[in-house]
Amino acid sequence: MRIGTKILVAVIVGAFLLTAGPALAAHKTPEAPADYQSKKAPKAKKKDLKKGKKYYEKKCKKCHGSKGDGKGSSADDLKIPATAFNAPGYMKSKSDGQLFWITEKGSKGTDMEAFGPGSDVNLSEKKIWQIINYMRKEFTK
Repeated sequence: MRIGTKILVAVIVGAFLLTAGPALAAHKTPEAPADYQSKKAPKAKKKDLKKGKKYYEKKCKKCHGSKGDGKGSSADDLKIPATAFNAPGYMKSKSDGQLFWITEKGSKGTDMEAFGPGSDVNLSEKKIWQIINYMRKEFTK
């Protein structure tokens, strides 16, 4: 690579980091309140995991991807990249209650809208738990 090309690449990367980098780094999902943190997912039966997969594919896959990698069909259109659930340690680092809270209430400052009861999506608590159990089974690494 010629020196002129190296400089051009460095300028482009630098411009990206100066503009997009801070916005991406600035987002951190807040911790769920204590009453949510203490929630535990009900034990999943085979039928619950099957339903959880169905709901995940209908409601979550377009952003988070079928492999939980954050590379769904709509991922390129998001302001903040979708979470990669399959990233090593991610699922283990989140309590059931934290995952429930994010799914139910959404994530402020991102495209993750509220999916819980009373929202436009209006998933029941049971359906949210089915999705979380499916995600734990499928994406925990």
